[in-house]
Amino acid sequence: MLDQFKAKITNFLAKSQIIENELLRYAYSTDASLYRMVPELVLIVKNEDEVIEVIKLANQYDVKLTFRTAGTSLSGQAVTDQVLVVLAADAWLNYQIIDNGNKIKLEPSIIGAQANNYLKIYKRKIGPDPGSINSAKIGGIIANNSSGMCCGTAKNSYATLDSMRVIFADGSILDTSDDNSVVDFRKNNKDFINAILNIRQQIIENQELVDFIKKKFSIKNTSGYSLNAFLDFTDPIKIIERLIIGSEGTLGFVSNVTLNTVPDYKYKALNLIYGQLDDLVKLTTKLQEFEPLSVELLDYLSLKSVSGVADLQPFLIKLEDTNIAAIMVEFAEDSYQKLETHLKAVNQCIDAASILYQVGFKSDEQQMQTLWKARNGVLPTIAAQRPNGSSVLIEDIAVNILDLPNLISDVKELFVKYNYTNAAVFGHVLAGNIHFVLTPNFNDKNQLVEYDQFMHELTTLVAKKYNGSLKAEHGSGRNISPFAIVEWGEKCWDIMWQIKNLFDKQNILNPDVKLTRDTSLHTKNLKELNSVDDQIDKCMECGYCEPVCPSRNLSLTPRQRNTVARKIETLEGEQKQQWLKDYDYYGIQTCATTSLCKTRCPVDIDTGAFILSKKTHQDKRVNHTKAINIAKQKVRLGNLTANIIGKRNLHNITQTLHSKFKSIPVYLETMPKVQNSSFDSSNFTAKQKVLLMPACPNRIFAGNRKYPKYPSQLIIEKLGFEVNYPANLNSQCCGQIYHSQSNYIQQQNSQLQLQQSIDYHSYSYIVTDNSSCANFAKDQNLSMTNINNLIIDNLDNLKLTKKFSKIALHIDCSTRKQNIDNKYIQALYRCCDEVVIPEQIYCCGFAGDKGFTTPELNASSLASLKPQIKDCQIGVSFNRSCQIGLSYYGQLEYISFTELLLECLE
Repeated sequence: MLDQFKAKITNFLAKSQIIENELLRYAYSTDASLYRMVPELVLIVKNEDEVIEVIKLANQYDVKLTFRTAGTSLSGQAVTDQVLVVLAADAWLNYQIIDNGNKIKLEPSIIGAQANNYLKIYKRKIGPDPGSINSAKIGGIIANNSSGMCCGTAKNSYATLDSMRVIFADGSILDTSDDNSVVDFRKNNKDFINAILNIRQQIIENQELVDFIKKKFSIKNTSGYSLNAFLDFTDPIKIIERLIIGSEGTLGFVSNVTLNTVPDYKYKALNLIYGQLDDLVKLTTKLQEFEPLSVELLDYLSLKSVSGVADLQPFLIKLEDTNIAAIMVEFAEDSYQKLETHLKAVNQCIDAASILYQVGFKSDEQQMQTLWKARNGVLPTIAAQRPNGSSVLIEDIAVNILDLPNLISDVKELFVKYNYTNAAVFGHVLAGNIHFVLTPNFNDKNQLVEYDQFMHELTTLVAKKYNGSLKAEHGSGRNISPFAIVEWGEKCWDIMWQIKNLFDKQNILNPDVKLTRDTSLHTKNLKELNSVDDQIDKCMECGYCEPVCPSRNLSLTPRQRNTVARKIETLEGEQKQQWLKDYDYYGIQTCATTSLCKTRCPVDIDTGAFILSKKTHQDKRVNHTKAINIAKQKVRLGNLTANIIGKRNLHNITQTLHSKFKSIPVYLETMPKVQNSSFDSSNFTAKQKVLLMPACPNRIFAGNRKYPKYPSQLIIEKLGFEVNYPANLNSQCCGQIYHSQSNYIQQQNSQLQLQQSIDYHSYSYIVTDNSSCANFAKDQNLSMTNINNLIIDNLDNLKLTKKFSKIALHIDCSTRKQNIDNKYIQALYRCCDEVVIPEQIYCCGFAGDKGFTTPELNASSLASLKPQIKDCQIGVSFNRSCQIGLSYYGQLEYISFTELLLECLE
């Protein structure tokens, strides 16, 4: 039946949206959970019509569908061995701010943090706050009823839902924000409506069941369906909406959702309080009346895991007792005065409590960020220290807050029994919700058996002894669905099956997730993580890296590159050779290797460096002067040809040739002229001297504007410095260009030559004028200053005027790694009224010369650029090669930061 399904989908999906390649299907099999199922087919869908057609065909041919957005869920709800339907990352991105920010309508591919960015000017945010909010997308947040440190049960998706548009398993649509849609649905689905009301009647007629459901949902709970909907609402439409929330794609597909937003208070204060666990829980119950934003628990092992973090040393105490724990308490208000008044009462409460030590409330932003490392550093530290080949499992349970100390004590006894020695406990005390990390190796069958036994004992403990939740906020997935009957009992379990059968009669939507009759499902299809390379062995496959990857819509993401690399090591013969061939393009050639992914990785994995190490080494000595001259000759020849036959014609010709012969680069119409500056030192003296080393790209390509001197020299002189150039400039290089080519011999040779030729004592600063070169030099311990940093530090020496109304800013990879974006943004405001930073664009994908040699990478990364900057007068970037691609795909001139300032000098 799947073959017939495949044949039909070609009628409405493009070839690029249908993925059958074995390597790519395996790449898409990975998510953040402990499970791996390789789909028979992957479909990339871009709109509602495509989803409806896919669903209708799935019904017709009995094909099972699993929908996925970001793939950051932890319980196995986004994997399948049939058809995986992935929402295109460059579609489903529409949003609408409603009622001055009190509501927001969102499509499912929008990342949670991006939704909050839209709301920032209204001082609002969405209620759900999962730890993965910088990667998790709205579709998954709604499907999982995700929550986190602050939202609890009062601000999650269920509680803050206003309306939604849902596509059901038969392809029909209900839009609860549209009165006409609701009327039509009631009229055309009377049996469905009556069935919902019948289930409600079953519940409310059984007082014991009512009491049980109320108790279950008095704490966080994402295992099973939202039976509380039948008690919270009488309107069947409202019940249907809430059943969809947290249903993990088993009841329908949400194409947009409107959420009521919550306040995002600017003024915050954070405290770290040490004590015995019982005492800290008692203190938390007393603090509840003061409405803290969050109260986070760290047990002894959690505190121990971050004890070596240098920044935290002033806030840590000696851990002499394994019963010592700590809570991180945060309060927030809309004014500093309110916060101060609030904290006075809070401190009185803390002073009266039995504690060992407190840091005291810190309201300085930098100090709070440092303190949060105590909480945010636990998982990465444990994950990084785990043995190679082991998985990372983050368990997620909840009980009444008063039961928390006893629960933790019982759980720790299980840790001892099953030798989970590094299982630190942390979590959200206010919600009675704890997490703990297990690192079993599922390649070891004994550990698999022990994990199964552990899960059965944990289920009995949590569900029976404490009437708690087996999954508080991570969803049931495949991990907990076998235990639903234990947690909920036969009556509720039967009602849940009634719901599933009502919404999805043919069981085509994510079967076995939420509910299953397979009692051993949780031990099937577990990931077996083999060791492949020290650079990536600690990868948890969490997906946090993916939003910043320029190839995410073209080939593979960093997570997928790591996953496939692991798999290749296990293959043999022709299959391995085919995978290696495919990986050369999908994994290596289309990786920008700019390592922006590392900035998002919880365990500091640099997939860019790993891929660079996989490139064929080109170790040989190079005459750098000759190499620069050859590059200039190629640019000159290209521009000369373009002047004769036309830039567009040359672009089309080279593009056609490139499609047949990959060694031929593509000419872009924004190709700069050849640099012809003579690089003459300043003709004046000053107290401070700068040695300016123009980066190689700037020695090849001229700037966009004409000036009497080299632009970098001109601006440094305007700042009040005397400028000199290195002797034998043409032969000098920091080595970055050779490092990116895997020519490590020439890299070292260039660096040695540079260091030996510079008299560091004669200059106040050694400056280079390309951000990637400056960043590389810093990594290589070369004493060089980024020209842009020099300018920022001395910006007040320039008299600037606002020449532009709106400027588009691209913050390149190397600049992003400095974490000083705001300094540059504020500097640009001296030149314009508005700065536009395009969404969803991080690394532009030009990556040295890949804009010419692998142009599809640059094109894919910048596909959404042009419409986002249509009203801008000029664009600015800190990297010369980036400017070429940005100007081409944005259809807007991009210049350097230096050139912008020169343009805006009074």
